[in-house]
Amino acid sequence: MNDVSNIKVSQLTDEQITQAWKKIQDMGVSEQDAYKILIQKGMPPDQVEALKDRITLLGLNKNQQVKLIPEKKKVDFSREENDSVLKPLIVRPRSGSRPSTDLQVYGADFFNQVDIRFEPNFSVATPKGYILGPGDEIIVLLTGLNESTQRIKISPDGNVSMDHAGIVYVNGFTIEQATNLIKSRMAKVYPALNSGQTHLTVNLGNTRSIKITILGEVKAPGSYTMSSLSTLFNALYNSGGPNTNGSLRYIELIRNNKLYKTVDFYSFLQKGLLDGNVRLEDQDVIRIPVYKKRVSISGEVKNPAIFELKENESLEDLINYAGGYTDIAYKGIAKIDQINTLQREVKDVPSNLFSNYIPHNGDLVQIGAITNRYTNRIILEGSVYRPGVYELTVGFTLAQLLKNAQGLKPDAYMERGYIKRTLPNLEKDLISFKPGDIINGKNDIPLFREDSVVILNQDIFTSNQKVIIEGFVRKPSVFTYRKGLRLADVIAMAGGFADEAADHHVEVSRIIQNQSDTVANKLVQTFTVNMDTLLGGKNDIELQPMDFIYVPRLVNYRSLGNVSVKGEVAFPGDYAVQRRDETVIDFLKRAGGITPYGSVENAQVYRKGIRVNIDLNVTTIHDSTTNRKMILLPGDSVYIPRVISYVEVSGAVNNPQYISYNGHRFKYYINAAAGTTENARLKGAYIKYPDGLNMPVRQFLFFRNYPSVKPGSKIIVPEKTPDSRFKINFGDIGGIAAALTAIVSIIAILHK
Repeated sequence: MNDVSNIKVSQLTDEQITQAWKKIQDMGVSEQDAYKILIQKGMPPDQVEALKDRITLLGLNKNQQVKLIPEKKKVDFSREENDSVLKPLIVRPRSGSRPSTDLQVYGADFFNQVDIRFEPNFSVATPKGYILGPGDEIIVLLTGLNESTQRIKISPDGNVSMDHAGIVYVNGFTIEQATNLIKSRMAKVYPALNSGQTHLTVNLGNTRSIKITILGEVKAPGSYTMSSLSTLFNALYNSGGPNTNGSLRYIELIRNNKLYKTVDFYSFLQKGLLDGNVRLEDQDVIRIPVYKKRVSISGEVKNPAIFELKENESLEDLINYAGGYTDIAYKGIAKIDQINTLQREVKDVPSNLFSNYIPHNGDLVQIGAITNRYTNRIILEGSVYRPGVYELTVGFTLAQLLKNAQGLKPDAYMERGYIKRTLPNLEKDLISFKPGDIINGKNDIPLFREDSVVILNQDIFTSNQKVIIEGFVRKPSVFTYRKGLRLADVIAMAGGFADEAADHHVEVSRIIQNQSDTVANKLVQTFTVNMDTLLGGKNDIELQPMDFIYVPRLVNYRSLGNVSVKGEVAFPGDYAVQRRDETVIDFLKRAGGITPYGSVENAQVYRKGIRVNIDLNVTTIHDSTTNRKMILLPGDSVYIPRVISYVEVSGAVNNPQYISYNGHRFKYYINAAAGTTENARLKGAYIKYPDGLNMPVRQFLFFRNYPSVKPGSKIIVPEKTPDSRFKINFGDIGGIAAALTAIVSIIAILHK
């Protein structure tokens, strides 16, 4: 402790560190003050820090009240998941010469699955055969008498720098070999390693990246940068797998310029075996050659596809690769479409040769289905208790079949049944029988395979007869005819009469069943029934099939309807229609008459929103013909406008305004509104009268006829539009020519 300037803590043993610590304690100073004294005596700061670590690792300062040195760091033994892969772009596969089919190459779609991820497992224990290299990280752990942990990355030179042990070269060694090298080097610093009191463990931390090359018939050939824990299957998945011509049965792994292993990917696809999933090493080469033999299989197999076969694999192996037969497959023979030297040929291979027959490249194997025909089936249908399919046995007869079906139903037709049979020459045959005789043990019939026995039901001989009721009943309906059905029954089933029904005049129409061979004129018989006279049902009428019943409405029944009277009347409102011939004048009287301000000449009547042209001039009120025209219906409305003594001029005039009516003509009111504007189209002007009628300006040749003006009128002058410019058609030209000819003729006559 006197000369500490040249001390190397890494060269001190645990005993020397312990002795130095006892001297510090004997000095009576704290640990922190002791470190300050060492620095003052010339000990380098990095060596002071190293001494702190050694004291802490040995646990010498654990009894101190205040720990000035941080606690021992917990070492993270996990590995970083460096699963990033640098790979080239996918190359478009070369198209083969094989004709396109609907079948896919088996195993090709496995590499296109987005839900399947082949990635290295970074959580596995350190592989014993893993070879270390630059970039790998190792975790050195001492336990027992000496405790120490270090995470050390292998330098590009292949060395690791160990605390207290110096530099150890581990490149190219396995984990097992590197453990022995490090142990022999650290035993000099930690003698307890030799005695077994201290144990050394070396684990793999973060892994390095390796470069591999994938070439041949692969979708993305080139150089790949991957984790050193990657396997052959990881590389295949990242490359996209073999292309159209690539082989899955002869994948080659080349290491150190030698063929290291040939992998058959079918062992994984078929059985899930990972024996070919070897771990890759730096500079490995994966080569996918061109396939040697591919055979297609379709039809009744569970997985139809194009399979790659080895040279010695048989047709039986191909069927096993396809998952075996389906439930309806015909296993006796396989049809093979084969390519020979010049053309195609077809071969039928029996099942006993499947294990010996070796398919050729390009063969198309077809597995057929069994025929849809039964060898011992009989079908029973119709009016029996247990219809369905039955087994045909030797000597099976129709009587035994009906007995197995628990006999006939009560509604079975006992006079006729039939058997539909297909003869060996494929002709169709029909055999009739009496079910009653078969049940009684008479005329039994033997059955053959595929016979179809039909037992008829009596319902097929009964027509579906109906009775119809329409008109003013609550539920007009069609009822099934039953014997004993009466008129009152049908009316009751229809919900009874409606409020407006004429129950004293119910009409029944019945078809006349005329069996004569001559054409009759009368086809239906109709009679009227007064339901009020059917006392207690004694005189009720029994109906027959296809009878048609109609209940009319009461002659004088009308639903309550109103007429709306509005405007200048004493009592405006809605008034119910009392009579069929009630007129406008009648409703005006019921409304209290027209007020002194009402204009009866301009009265307006509307029906369903459309104006009705009714003239209520006082001179025509007492005319009987006019009165008939003024009859109103429910829903009509009458409006009496107010007397207006002005004339409104609007539209394309210079000063639109209301002008007092003084009996003048049309042009007077136009001029009173300061005349028309430049864009005015006087030809299209019109008057809207207070009674709702409109009257336009009429024109013949160059002469205009203006409508008369009444009090309350509205003169409207429209503006010109692009479509209203001056146009003359052939009709106008003909009219003008005729007028000019007439004028010339008149002038000539007057001149004479």
